[in-house]
Amino acid sequence: MPGSSSLPNSNNPQRFFGLDLESLGRDLLTAWRGMLDWPVLAWLWPASAVRLWLPSGEPALSQSLNAPALHDPTRALAARFEAVVLPENLLLRRTIELPALQPAELQAALNLQVQTLSPFAPDDTLWTHESTPSGGGSLRVQVLLSSRKLIEQHVHTAHPQLQGQSPEVWATRSQGPGFVPLPGFGEARRHRQGAAWRWVSASLALLALTLVAAMAVTPTLKLYLRSLQADQAMSALQKKAAPVLQQREALTRTTEQLASLATVAGKPVTPLEALNLITEALPDDTSLQNIRLDGASVTLTGQTSNAATLMKQLGSTSGLRDVKAPVAATKPLGATRETFMIEFTLGSAKSKVAP
Repeated sequence: MPGSSSLPNSNNPQRFFGLDLESLGRDLLTAWRGMLDWPVLAWLWPASAVRLWLPSGEPALSQSLNAPALHDPTRALAARFEAVVLPENLLLRRTIELPALQPAELQAALNLQVQTLSPFAPDDTLWTHESTPSGGGSLRVQVLLSSRKLIEQHVHTAHPQLQGQSPEVWATRSQGPGFVPLPGFGEARRHRQGAAWRWVSASLALLALTLVAAMAVTPTLKLYLRSLQADQAMSALQKKAAPVLQQREALTRTTEQLASLATVAGKPVTPLEALNLITEALPDDTSLQNIRLDGASVTLTGQTSNAATLMKQLGSTSGLRDVKAPVAATKPLGATRETFMIEFTLGSAKSKVAP
């Protein structure tokens, strides 16, 4: 319709996001078949040996469709498959120039050409082809035509030793060594064996790759398992040590609390508190000439009416302990008071400090 949108039909199952899935599948299949012919992959599925019966009646050995026959009767007799090579008088060859087409497209084009070229009845026509690039993006295709009745008659008369068997029917290539099989005879059995061999080879190759991957992964997997076991062992050890750790934490908290309590209860007397305490403890008839504080130790030097009474009074004062006189008190001639030196140690601040 005029003015209609040119968007691709999203309901077409053969297209996905604009990609032609059918042609993509054909291209991938063609590429895969081409890869199977690479020498690096050909060893995985070698071609089966075929005993060829040449037009002369002599046996030969074929190990590949792309290689010439080997005249080795001993090895040819040991081959499992058989094929008859047609003489040229039973073949009709025609060369056609076609553009480069995909295999399915080429097959369809050749079907139309064969209907025009074949002098035989449609149900009696057998044909195959071989193609080579001719440059300029085109193909030179040679079509090989023959009659099924003529081929069966030739096999019956020229090769009576094959009676009761289903040999393949081959034709020689027109360009280069090798052969081209004509379909519809005994090639299915060889194809089935080739497919089975390919499956076995692919399975063995996959198994080998799996073993190589397993060998590569095993060290890493072992390290992972060891680390997992170490984590599990550490978790179990932590569970077992949890009660001990809790007791240790409780002991640490108790120790800290006791230390804090001891600090608060046994807080040392500050110098100001010490002076205030000494001032309250000294009687009115006592005068100090020197006071020396060394940590908790106090040394007093001064004059008093009675040094012994002063020491007794200081010893009974709360917060003072270890009261002693390092030297005896003296009373100079004509003096009214004694000169003294008294030492003592300050204890906890238990007495009330005057404001």
